Amino acid sequence: MFTKQPERPHLRLNFGPNHQTWWAPIFRGLVVDKTSKHYRTLHTAVWLLLYLILHANRSTGKSFRTIKTIGRDMGVSDATIKRWLSTLTRGGYVYYFRKGNVLQFEVRKWKPLRRMKS
Repeated sequence: MFTKQPERPHLRLNFGPNHQTWWAPIFRGLVVDKTSKHYRTLHTAVWLLLYLILHANRSTGKSFRTIKTIGRDMGVSDATIKRWLSTLTRGGYVYYFRKGNVLQFEVRKWKPLRRMKS
């Protein structure tokens, strides 16, 4: 007879009303690139790019955040976020500007997701 194993809280997934927002599309060429162009440009700034992709509006590629919020969410310093942001803007991956108290980020070359036919 099998006994039910106790639940492990760290393995439990919370699927709230926005459960579909936990994933994001990534351009395959960002990783699969024999010239390693993106690797040489991004280095560790790829983590901020992934963060911005995950938090972007699926239709527009835009998001609104502060440096402090991003740093807190990622567990890195504001200086690191600013350095990564500089890398992303110089490389043409992200555009941003101040809008009130927050920054509006736009992931460049964003392609909205198309609905799959059922």
